[in-house]
Amino acid sequence: MPSPSRGLTQPQRVEISGRRLIAAAAELITEKGWEATTAAEIGRRAGYSRAMVHARYGSKDAILDSLFRTTYEAQFDTTPEHGANGLQQALGHFNRIIGLYTEDREFLRAMFVLTFEAVKSTSPIRPRMQEWLTKGAETVETGLRAGVRDGSVRRGLDIESAVTDISTAGLGIAYHWIVFSDAHPLDVGLNAVRRRIIGDYGAGSPAGLPRSSRAP
Repeated sequence: MPSPSRGLTQPQRVEISGRRLIAAAAELITEKGWEATTAAEIGRRAGYSRAMVHARYGSKDAILDSLFRTTYEAQFDTTPEHGANGLQQALGHFNRIIGLYTEDREFLRAMFVLTFEAVKSTSPIRPRMQEWLTKGAETVETGLRAGVRDGSVRRGLDIESAVTDISTAGLGIAYHWIVFSDAHPLDVGLNAVRRRIIGDYGAGSPAGLPRSSRAP
């Protein structure tokens, strides 16, 4: 059987092998977690030799860095859409996760397994996840402050508390989805949380209305 890489340039072969190794790593993360996965298993799952990860990346942890840098951050990119108001910007990660739930559910499942594996203090995932979650919280805060200015977020909001709420609200729903699979559809749960946040923090929420405008 002819090699599928025959006729490809070296950069093309490198790109294909990288994608296959990342996909294999994601599959194994879902099945057994990152720390229980070996570099040899990733290479074999991708259809290469057991030494391929070391040949391509130098170490198992280097493929983890690549997974975060080129795949995780790209897939979870929350750059606000043109014309988005501050509240929409603060909720951008909900939209992206719901989109990934439709587009690439297995990748999303692997990413949440990584998220929960980072709870161990000795996990190599922990500092990477802390960095990514910190950036995400900063994006939420930027959106909320912009929302106060543009009128999409109610004035007088406790920004710090709202950032914590919005940044962490979906984790319990994600955990249920990972454990029970689609018996608890992720998009249904996240959309419910999103509506609750808009109701709590949007400019039209009861707390943001003048006292005379509130329902009795």
